[in-house]
Amino acid sequence: MIWRGAVLLLMSIGLILADHPNGYAQRVVTLEEAYRLAASESERIGISREGLVQAEREIDRARSFLYPSVTTDASYLRRNDAREGPFGVLLPESQKQFNLTISQPLYTGGRASAAYRGAKLGVKGGELDVSLTTENLLFDVARAYYEALKAQRNVEIELNEVKRLEAHLTDAEKRFRVGEAIKTVVLRAQAELADARARLIRAQNDQAITKDQLALFARIEGPFETADPPSLTLSEQAEAAWIKTAQERRSDLARESTNIAISKEQIDIARGTFFPTLSLEGRYNWIDQDPETSFVTTNDRSVILKLSFPIFEGRLRVAELAQAKSRYRQQVLQRELLSDQISVEVRRTLLNLNALTSQVDVIKAQVAFARENFALVSRQFAVGLATNIDVLDANAALISAERQLANTTYDREVAILQVEKSVGVFLDLIPPRGTENEAAAPAGRGNNAPRESTSNR
Repeated sequence: MIWRGAVLLLMSIGLILADHPNGYAQRVVTLEEAYRLAASESERIGISREGLVQAEREIDRARSFLYPSVTTDASYLRRNDAREGPFGVLLPESQKQFNLTISQPLYTGGRASAAYRGAKLGVKGGELDVSLTTENLLFDVARAYYEALKAQRNVEIELNEVKRLEAHLTDAEKRFRVGEAIKTVVLRAQAELADARARLIRAQNDQAITKDQLALFARIEGPFETADPPSLTLSEQAEAAWIKTAQERRSDLARESTNIAISKEQIDIARGTFFPTLSLEGRYNWIDQDPETSFVTTNDRSVILKLSFPIFEGRLRVAELAQAKSRYRQQVLQRELLSDQISVEVRRTLLNLNALTSQVDVIKAQVAFARENFALVSRQFAVGLATNIDVLDANAALISAERQLANTTYDREVAILQVEKSVGVFLDLIPPRGTENEAAAPAGRGNNAPRESTSNR
């Protein structure tokens, strides 16, 4: 009896370890934590931020053309001996020379100021790029998280099917032993159970793949588990209101507007090449010769006002101006195209969400009916009032409804996030940084988020 109890205890431990492959409780990574990890660790955001740093340095570069430039040079020359002529020393034996030049641009045809304004717009565009990259990354994280939840739910569904078919096989074997069922009933039940176990293995593999994808996006290290976040809902608004919000809030559309402004400055830069440039230079030259030549000036100071105007350069300026104007028209067309695409995208995401929402309640009812039907048919089969085919058909209907419900439920959550992303408010709904156990989450842009969170799942 003692040995039998020990064996039962070991079998129970084995079943527990089978349900938990790692044999211990893994840490649970919530969706908010996945957001924070991705925002602080992702290379995609790091690359985008480096682009912003480069844009900020471009302001310094553009500003440098507005300031005076100072250049110096020094030289030392030595010969074997001095060269003399009829009027004295022509070439000294040694010579030391120092030159200092200060140049201040006074007028550049508006090119310097246009370049500076364009650089400032470039910083604004860089900030929008960081926001857009963050939004795309965190949406990928959310979609991967719900895919992992969906895979986890499918594992549970397949595991429940295995348990149901094991119970059905037990009933079939009992009926076969008492002569109420033929051998084919048992064989069919065994075949269905083997197929269910194979599907369970595939579902577990799919779960591992989805978790690996989530870990890649969110930079999650070590084993982890996921947990269902609160269910999401959207506030009721007309389609036109959503489209208007998208036109005002989308980062990519704002980026196109910034590109248009930058292209305008590029036109001013190209147009400035048709104007003269004016600069003021101050020079100081010091020479020390041994022996001194006859006409040497040891200390020379001068101021030069320089006016430069290109007369002919092979129509280079004309071509550059035409290119700048063409790029401006191109940017305007790109913004108009993106605006139209955004309107279509918002309508498409709303239709998709409405379709999924209407399906959820219907499928929930199907699942309830299928569960009740399977329970009833199973009891009837145990007492000989239903056939093996009836049980298997009821099981197939139940697992199909459960899979469809899991897929539709999580797809609806992603559809809500897709609507938020399409109207440009997705980042507003990310938990702000500064709360307990939060690292580097992107701050929201406002408090007028149209989403409400509930915890009724």
